[in-house]
Amino acid sequence: MLKAEYIKQRHSDFFTYLQGDLQVSALRCDSPEDASAESLVYAGTPEQLKTALLHKAAIVIVHQRMADCVDASATGCVFSVPAIPLAMATLLGHFDRKAERFTQWGPRHPTAVVHESARIGRNAFLGPYCVIGADACIGDDCLVGAHTVVENQAQIGARTILHPHVFVGSGCIVGQDCEIHPHTSIGSDGFGYAPGPGGRPRKIQHLGNVHIGDEVEIGSNCAIDRAKLSSTYIRSGAKLDNICHIAHNCDLGENGLYTAGFMMAGSTKIGRSFSTGGNSVVSSHLTVADNVTLAGRSTVTNDITAPGQYGGYPLQPLKEALKTIANIGNLNEFRRNLGKVMKALRAVEARPGTST
Repeated sequence: MLKAEYIKQRHSDFFTYLQGDLQVSALRCDSPEDASAESLVYAGTPEQLKTALLHKAAIVIVHQRMADCVDASATGCVFSVPAIPLAMATLLGHFDRKAERFTQWGPRHPTAVVHESARIGRNAFLGPYCVIGADACIGDDCLVGAHTVVENQAQIGARTILHPHVFVGSGCIVGQDCEIHPHTSIGSDGFGYAPGPGGRPRKIQHLGNVHIGDEVEIGSNCAIDRAKLSSTYIRSGAKLDNICHIAHNCDLGENGLYTAGFMMAGSTKIGRSFSTGGNSVVSSHLTVADNVTLAGRSTVTNDITAPGQYGGYPLQPLKEALKTIANIGNLNEFRRNLGKVMKALRAVEARPGTST
């Protein structure tokens, strides 16, 4: 439950109170079409606002440009904000019932396997068939899902959520307030081999770990490889979408956004506030500057030394990359026209008495 008065008291720096009864409460967040007298609603357009008020939503959040559109006779309580997405990020957590997925069996399911030397923090929940290894540490208020494995000497920070079927390898460190979604592997061996006798590859053992900072979120089916000797780093605030691969010895800077299908080869360092479209690839042993944005399906094969927007393969500044993509669609026509021009030039050269 979220009370309008709480929003005014705790978030007045971002939410501007416009009108209405501050004593009303919302039990859930709904779209304008599904709203009721128990709903909090976000309205980004006049049409959405009209619908929310028609359904008599308890609390309505509007964009500040629409503040003058609110009818003074409207029921409920209305706030304005400069950005709807950030307003959602601020308040939707009050309606999140995610913890109920983990805690319905009590603080520790009887099938959980916990080594006697493991340290389990206060109010930590351990789901069915999870495994916590020797000398592992689970922080306060953590949620550990069913069939999740936290190997020996791994450390999980306070309030971190490990969804079902997550693997955290031996010695790996996950910071506070992180969330790792199902079927993701943290600390699998990196892909490293040396040619042996007869050309057969021989495995190079990976003795390092993965070190994840605070407030990192990693989607489903991701693979983060441990380093050979030191650490693979995912710095604080980074967000990885589903199906991302981070190879050994990489270093991902703070507050990066990595969308689905991102792949990264070993020993590459990416700076702060990086963002990329889907299915992008960054090659090995490279350095990428702070504040770089990649278009989807880009491929990075050389260092990026300056902030900016880039795209394509080979990589170009984004404006040039978009021109290249547009021209590729006309490439066959260019070739046909060039063939006609060359044919005409040969005809001119073949005429008697002409010279060049």
